[in-house]
Amino acid sequence: MRTEREPGMTDEEVLPFRALGDPVRWVLLRHLAAARGEVGASELGNIVTVGQPTLSYHLAVLREAGLTERRKEGRQHFHRIRPEAMWQLAEILETGLLRDPAAGEQTTA
Repeated sequence: MRTEREPGMTDEEVLPFRALGDPVRWVLLRHLAAARGEVGASELGNIVTVGQPTLSYHLAVLREAGLTERRKEGRQHFHRIRPEAMWQLAEILETGLLRDPAAGEQTTA
């Protein structure tokens, strides 16, 4: 299924929303947000029912979308949410949803 993106949205703006389109990644991001700090990959593996390679894939998608960061310590990987990315998403939603698509202007509530 091919989806059209909003005219004027950059790939950088669209990528995080595509990353959040998967239920596993949504659960991982919510867990990281609730943790308010770093979470080990093994702990994240305990909250989703996917294998380690699939977990690594989903974490990479979140990282490549700019939503999370990873720190390696030896063989362990620690992940954290990027708060600034959440603010950027909120800004995109606010400006994108309040704009009248027909007029290309913002609407008032």
